[in-house]
Amino acid sequence: MTLTIDIPPNEWMSANDRPHWAAKARRTRALRHRAAWAARQARLTVPTPVLVVAQIGYPRNGKADPGNAAPTVKALLDGLTDAGVWPDDDSAHVIGPDYRRGPKTDRAGWHAVTLTFTQQSVPF
Repeated sequence: MTLTIDIPPNEWMSANDRPHWAAKARRTRALRHRAAWAARQARLTVPTPVLVVAQIGYPRNGKADPGNAAPTVKALLDGLTDAGVWPDDDSAHVIGPDYRRGPKTDRAGWHAVTLTFTQQSVPF
């Protein structure tokens, strides 16, 4: 089961960024809303515990460090919690996320985060 969320340039956050706290809060809120909306539109339900893999699609080819997408992906996972996809994104329900590089996006400046959910058979 997967969910792809396109992220515009004005919402993208990287671990390398050092934004003002208010700007970070605005971006985080926007990303949470974007993810919650996408989950509701897809009628996404995910049985837990679940392993989450985040494939990060960049707007250009070249070097990339997918782990730097952590602030964006964290906000997206929080949005899935807001939408009721799982009770909480704590370690009892969500394993990961594991970060991978995804395919190049086709929109200039936009990133794409594809979340893949794999149910785990035993709690950890």
